[in-house]
Amino acid sequence: MSFCVPEPAHHISLLFQLNRAKHNAIQAALTAEGLQDVGQPRILFLLKEEDASGGLPAQQELAQRLHVSPATIANSLKSLERMGYITRQSDPADGRKKRIAITDKGRDARSRCIAVFDRVDNQLYAGFSPQELEQLRQYYQRMLDNLKVIGGSAESCPLPPPLLGKE
Repeated sequence: MSFCVPEPAHHISLLFQLNRAKHNAIQAALTAEGLQDVGQPRILFLLKEEDASGGLPAQQELAQRLHVSPATIANSLKSLERMGYITRQSDPADGRKKRIAITDKGRDARSRCIAVFDRVDNQLYAGFSPQELEQLRQYYQRMLDNLKVIGGSAESCPLPPPLLGKE
């Protein structure tokens, strides 16, 4: 028994186009909301009032969760701090560590960014029936499971919860 697999170039191109189109839609919507200066909304999504241990998250921890270099996170945080979305504070126990606190402006921007992501997701999945959305969710899950077998990982995705699969 044989089955047809889409041509790799076409399949990859379609996934790339979908990813790029969603990214562009999010950027356009953030700009329309006056949030273009946020730069890295994912950082704001990770910042809660406190981390699991009851303290503010450290700069190094954010870099690890986002899978970026310490230099990259430092640059992003510098920009967010300059815009008033976060503050960096020295750790009282270890002055070399920087703890990141979200400001009121940052909390407002985070809420507005989440609303943007929700609107984009609503548009992305417009016209799909609940059954189609469930089938799509199952396909996505199967693809993730297939990639995990060869070392792919989807750990700690710092995005707001997707609408796909919501009741």
